Amino acid sequence: MAHPRLEAAWNARDGRSVAEAFTPDGVRVEYALPGARLEGREAIAAHTAGYVHAVPDCALEIRGVHEHGNGDVTVEWTFHGTHTGDLPGLPARGEPVALHGVSVCRMEGELIREERVYWDAATLLAGAGVLS
Repeated sequence: MAHPRLEAAWNARDGRSVAEAFTPDGVRVEYALPGARLEGREAIAAHTAGYVHAVPDCALEIRGVHEHGNGDVTVEWTFHGTHTGDLPGLPARGEPVALHGVSVCRMEGELIREERVYWDAATLLAGAGVLS
């Protein structure tokens, strides 16, 4: 099941831990600003390490889980912490972040084969001072 492993991986605050929740050739697709398609554990680890660097006190809180009979799991989550490191297009302002999102995960046993990630980009941009 995706949710306990995903939550523990993000809360370890280490990109490698997040990547280990995926199959070796797993895919993470972010359908939100700025967007990304990451293939394989190395790419997933490097990309998610950037988020941990930007929000070093980050925590992922699972708000809901919906299991589907076809092996998919939908996970509602909140990523929160303090934005102290720059991200491309999102300069750090030292402010709290509470980013609500949903991940649709295709599982392979206990590992994530594919994660499709959606989050509230307007909240993220407003927190970065890009939107009012």
